[in-house]
Amino acid sequence: MTVSALAARIKEALRIGVPGSFSVRGELGRVSQSQHLYATLREADATIGLVMFAREFARLGFEPREGMAVVVRGRLDFYGPQGKLQVIAESMEPDGQGDLDARKRELERLFRERGWFDTERKRAWPRVPRHVAIVTSEGAAALQDVLNVHRERGRTCKLTLVPTPVQGDRAAAEVAAAIERANAAAPSLPFDCIVLVRGGGSKEDLWAFNEAAIVEAIVRSRLPVITGIGHQIDVSLADLAADGTAATPSLAAASVFADRAALDEELSVRAADLDRAVRDALDACSLALERLTTRPVMQSPAAAIVPARARVDGLASRAQLAVRRSTGDIGRKLAVIDARLARLDPGARQAAARACLDDVARRLMQSATRRSERHAARVDLVARQLAALSPTSVLERGYSITLGADGQPVRSVDRAPPGANLTTVVADGRISSTVTARDKEST
Repeated sequence: MTVSALAARIKEALRIGVPGSFSVRGELGRVSQSQHLYATLREADATIGLVMFAREFARLGFEPREGMAVVVRGRLDFYGPQGKLQVIAESMEPDGQGDLDARKRELERLFRERGWFDTERKRAWPRVPRHVAIVTSEGAAALQDVLNVHRERGRTCKLTLVPTPVQGDRAAAEVAAAIERANAAAPSLPFDCIVLVRGGGSKEDLWAFNEAAIVEAIVRSRLPVITGIGHQIDVSLADLAADGTAATPSLAAASVFADRAALDEELSVRAADLDRAVRDALDACSLALERLTTRPVMQSPAAAIVPARARVDGLASRAQLAVRRSTGDIGRKLAVIDARLARLDPGARQAAARACLDDVARRLMQSATRRSERHAARVDLVARQLAALSPTSVLERGYSITLGADGQPVRSVDRAPPGANLTTVVADGRISSTVTARDKEST
């Protein structure tokens, strides 16, 4: 037979002997990739070629690396042109991944029952923190990502590294201890929050962040904890318990570190708003003061007193006239009574009439007195009200009015040039002065 015929018979024999799809467990070797993934699948005493084409390769949720234990589902194929027997992979996952996923789901259920993922227990961190603890591995790429973001945003806060392994059998206990050390550092290092970061990796590499030690340390932390673990597709139980979480270490840093440029811009806007508010308030006060100083009573205090004094004089005259009228009425009534008594001579009637007359006279006098007192009280009240409104009372409290040579009040230094003669009115007199210098207040 020809080589092609032999290759075809081998291919057919494989189809019959190993039909359909199957799953195989092994270790990856000689990994290379472009659009497609090429590798070998090996054990201690056996090796077979492996190919995963671009469409299936693009759906992988991890990066295949040499030495990684995997479970591959695919079909067997003989590639005649090169005489190669190989597995055409349809899917691939790290060996033991199914067990890890089941364990993670069980832990998530348990932690939710404990309330560790409740939104109510999560806390906010300062918008502009002063001191931040970074919990990660010293020299890790994730630490460099955090430092780059810190530098780009203007170094608005101080950073302190709390170093810890983030991978391995003891990673969970070490990370939990680092979180506790950051909380215990106060008051010597008063951190505002903790940023817990770790770069990407396989599910096995990131498994420590699903363990109870780290999750409980985050829940018990006095300081808010912000996580940035793995890549965008990685969500650990530590992320669910954290007070804040981001898809990557860089995004976690960006959510914590304030942007100095943005802060400066916001401060500029608020300063402009405050300056505008102060100017508006000063303008309103100036307008109110100007309206007050243009009132007639401030222009000529003495002239404002004249109408009030005239009203007081008029009230006093009316009161005196009322008293005189009341007295005249009483006198006339007494004269009439005397005339009637003179016509009625009998002594008893005369005595009774006299008593009645005395009583009427007494009541009339009391009425006249009360009326006079009421008028006098009204006059006194009006006088006190006028006195309270009088600019003279303002002068008696220590204020004064300065008049120019034309007798008008001086409201500006511009109306008092050097050499001008001024008269200052105070409570008990006037003071004459000559301007030697003037100083205008700036506004």
